Amino acid sequence: ALEWGVDGIRVNGIAPGPIADTPGTAKLAPGIDGEAVEKMIAEGIPLGRMGKGVDIGMAVVFLSCEASAGYVTGDTLVVDGAQWLYKPPMVPREMVAELSRSVEKKSRDMKPGNTLLSKL
Repeated sequence: ALEWGVDGIRVNGIAPGPIADTPGTAKLAPGIDGEAVEKMIAEGIPLGRMGKGVDIGMAVVFLSCEASAGYVTGDTLVVDGAQWLYKPPMVPREMVAELSRSVEKKSRDMKPGNTLLSKL
């Protein structure tokens, strides 16, 4: 991008996540049914599904179109359904909600004490 930008050439990349029905997906778990692999992988993707070829194709169209990305250069577009951001929850969502309500109730039930008096 730095070298070719002066000539009006934009340089970008696409970092795809797991894409369904591709050779790369088949290599992830050889010998396991394709649907089972896709379901297992989709559990770690916030959008809840694997990508499709058209998802990558649309990213290419976006980056190659002067009207949509004419000022985008030197960048990598991650197209992975937010998989690289995802971290499995340590505690189930229901447990977090229950704990949160319990802590909030205790907080509301507390009476202000005289232990923190300002000396101003």
